[in-house]
Amino acid sequence: MVSKGRRGPGRFLSFAVAILAFATVVGFAAQASAVSIGIDDETLTIDVGGEVFSEKCDPCHANIADTGNYAKEIIFSHGYHQLIACSGCHTRFPHRPEGTERPTMEGCFACHGLNHGPMGELATGVCEDCHNTTVTSLRPAFHVRDWEEEPHVIPGETQLQTSCMMCHDQAWCDDCHDDEFIVWEPTEAFEYDSDGGCYACHGDENLTKNSDGRPKSFQVIGVDDSAHRDLSCQACHQDYRYDDKLMPTPLWQINAGYACQACHEEEDPESTIAEDYMGSVHGVELAKGNLESATCSSCHGGHYIRRLDTEAAQKALHDSAYRVCARCHVEEYRSYDDYYHGAAYKAGASDAPACWECHGSHDVLPSADEESMMSDERKVETCGQEGCHTGSGESFVENAGSLIHQKLDAENSNPLRQLLSRIGNWFS
Repeated sequence: MVSKGRRGPGRFLSFAVAILAFATVVGFAAQASAVSIGIDDETLTIDVGGEVFSEKCDPCHANIADTGNYAKEIIFSHGYHQLIACSGCHTRFPHRPEGTERPTMEGCFACHGLNHGPMGELATGVCEDCHNTTVTSLRPAFHVRDWEEEPHVIPGETQLQTSCMMCHDQAWCDDCHDDEFIVWEPTEAFEYDSDGGCYACHGDENLTKNSDGRPKSFQVIGVDDSAHRDLSCQACHQDYRYDDKLMPTPLWQINAGYACQACHEEEDPESTIAEDYMGSVHGVELAKGNLESATCSSCHGGHYIRRLDTEAAQKALHDSAYRVCARCHVEEYRSYDDYYHGAAYKAGASDAPACWECHGSHDVLPSADEESMMSDERKVETCGQEGCHTGSGESFVENAGSLIHQKLDAENSNPLRQLLSRIGNWFS
C-alpha cells in the first residue's frame, strides 16, 4: 500500500542520523523485540517482530521511491511497488543481524508473470525486464554441474509446478529428453503454481475497493479451517495462471466451478453431481445465459467451505439455509414459516428440514417436473424419507403440504391486511 505518514522536507535532514542509529541497534534485532530510533525531538520505537506494515518502515523509508536498489544485477525500484503492502514482499522484518533479507523469486512471482483473470498480466514475467544478467547465466546455485543427470529427477517429480515451471516450460524439457531418447510422463501438468503467493496481496486486511458505493474487502480468510486447506490458490482459481491458456468462459466463478468438477470427479469417477447440476433449474438457467444463476460457490461458498467431519460442522451446514438459498430466494424463505417446518427451522430445531432436504440440492428441479422431489409423483416419497414423516400417505402429504410456503398467500388474503393496503394506496 502507499506509505503512510510522509515526513516534511525538514525532517529528512535527520534521516542520516536515524539510519546510523538504526544500523547500530539492528544487530540486536534477533534478541530485542523492538528498536528505538531518534528523529528530531521524537523517539520512535519499531517492533521488529510480528507482521510487517508501513508504520514500521516509514521512519526510514517515508518516501519509498528514494530507497536505493540493493543489487546492480537487478532492475528494481521500490517506487514501482508503492501500491503493494510492505508485507507483500517482506514476510518478516527485513533488517536482520545477518544482513538485509531480500524477497525471493517465489515472492516476486506472486505478481510477476501472473495473468490475473480478466485484468491481464499484473507485472512482467520476462526475465530480462528485471535482470541485467542474461537468461543463460541465471543458473540457480542448487543446479549443480551434473544437474542434468540424477539430481534433477526427484525435483522434476516433486517440484514441477512449484519450482521447475517458474523458469522452464514443457518445450524446454521435451527438447532435452528427445535428444537423449528419454520418455518421461510427469505426474503434474506443466503449469507454474504459486501455491499461497496470492496472499502477498490478498492477505492484507486493507485490500479493498469501492463496489456499489461502499468498500468491499478482498482479503482472503478462512482457508486454513476449510475443507480445501491443503489446496493451492490455483487449484480452484484456474484462470489466475502463468501462461496464456484460454479458459472456458470469461467469468472466474464459472471457471472455478469447472475446477470443482474436475477435482471431485477425479476423487469419485462415479459421481453424477455435474450431470445433475446441468439438468437442474440452476444449470439450465446458466446455459440460457442467466449469469445470476447459482454456481458451485453461490451455494457452497468460497474460501471458507466447511469440512463435514464433525457433528458441529454437520449442524452448521443444516442451519445455513439462509446463506445457501435465501439470499436469492428471498420471498420463498420468508414464506417458509409454518409451525412444524419453517418456524421450527428458523428457531434452530435440528429435526426441521433445510431447503435442500425437500427440494434437492445439485438436482433441484421445478415442481412441475415429475422427477422433482416436490412433484405430485414424488411428494409422498420425499415427505416419507427416513427421519421425516416415515410411512405417511397421500392424504397426510396433501393436508400438511398445504401449510408450507403459504404465509404470504395467507397474509395477502387477510381482509384487514387488504384494507390497510387500500388505505396505503390512497395516501401514496
